[in-house]
Amino acid sequence: MKRLKVNFYLKGDKFRQNENAIYLKIILGTTTTTMSTGKYISKERWKITNMLLTAKKVAKEISLKNYINGIEGEIEKIYINLLKDESLNEVGAIDIKNVFLGKETKEKIITFTDVCEFHIKHFKKRVLKNEVTIGTLTKYERVARIFKDFLTLKHKINNIEIDKISDVLIYGFDDYLRYERPNIGKNGVCNNTTVKYLSNLKTIFDFSVKRRYIVNNPFKIYEEKLEEVETVFLDPIEFSKLKEANLPSSKLNTVRDIFLFSCYTSYAPVDAMNLTLDNIDLDMDGEKWIRTRRQKSKVKSDIIILPPVKAIINKYKNDPRCIDNRNLLPKYSNQKMNEYLKEIAKIAGIKKHLTWYVSRHTFATTVCLNNKIPLEYISKMMGHRKITQTQHYAKLLDETVKLETSKLKLIYT
Repeated sequence: MKRLKVNFYLKGDKFRQNENAIYLKIILGTTTTTMSTGKYISKERWKITNMLLTAKKVAKEISLKNYINGIEGEIEKIYINLLKDESLNEVGAIDIKNVFLGKETKEKIITFTDVCEFHIKHFKKRVLKNEVTIGTLTKYERVARIFKDFLTLKHKINNIEIDKISDVLIYGFDDYLRYERPNIGKNGVCNNTTVKYLSNLKTIFDFSVKRRYIVNNPFKIYEEKLEEVETVFLDPIEFSKLKEANLPSSKLNTVRDIFLFSCYTSYAPVDAMNLTLDNIDLDMDGEKWIRTRRQKSKVKSDIIILPPVKAIINKYKNDPRCIDNRNLLPKYSNQKMNEYLKEIAKIAGIKKHLTWYVSRHTFATTVCLNNKIPLEYISKMMGHRKITQTQHYAKLLDETVKLETSKLKLIYT
């Protein structure tokens, strides 16, 4: 925070009825500006009263003193308010003067980069407060970088004013993502990745509209939709194969334990890695629970500790990787987990593409729905705000359909 100083002085060449004009100089860091107070006093009285600091007897001078003190207080208040304005990169003396005089400052030309930096600056504060994850922050930083790559490659610029972001440009970016963006040895990304990138840009600009940093969101015209994607889960046979596979290393065994933990609890990677002994609670009936809030949705999620989960917790409670921070499980990144799960799937003879999130889908389908747990309870355990989110995960198994359909056979035979 820069030091603010306000100095009052007499303007030698400004007179009215043998009195000089009282001016003030605002000094903020290396910036300065001057302006008139609109008041006058004689040089003699200015000197005798020590620039009105000792004005006590003459009513006019006491009034001037109070007026000047009021100006100084108002300028300090304006400075504090300007510091709170996240849209300003830097505050100068002239900004304070303009606000004091009620003048419109020269309108800043807002660019794509400005809007992204405004959003990311605020988002970083939320990361520090654990309100959102650093992974989500990385997502926004990535899409801003990709849009700049598009501008450089297709339009030979590295930034653009927001009022020049047209519908044509936005759908040009859509085409670039779908058909030209380099993607693991090929060009173009899938529909859902494209839509998510544009949706992220829409979110970034919506934030700036809500904070009145900008007036309109040019990305609001984008209306492409996500395509329904078939969720991958382990059916009962594949689930058994995974549990019974003979794995050659303790590392792979640990990864399997973490995966199974998520299969029996539904915890997403970030939630599973954040769990500690403090999340374990004992209810009045002696039943042990894991109680927490989901990182993504902030929804309360309480899970009864099933016997397989209890066994995994006990296995690692004295593990050096868990003791210091009282973690329930050893820490692994999502990337490393997926890398090792691919190896485990091969050993277990599972042909599906195995990732950590498959465990969450397996919880909904094989562990719960296949064992007649109602969908509304599954939704609560998974930390979903709406049951429609759970319906995306929960798929009926063929055996379940066969069993329920057999009841119809009896009716219509």
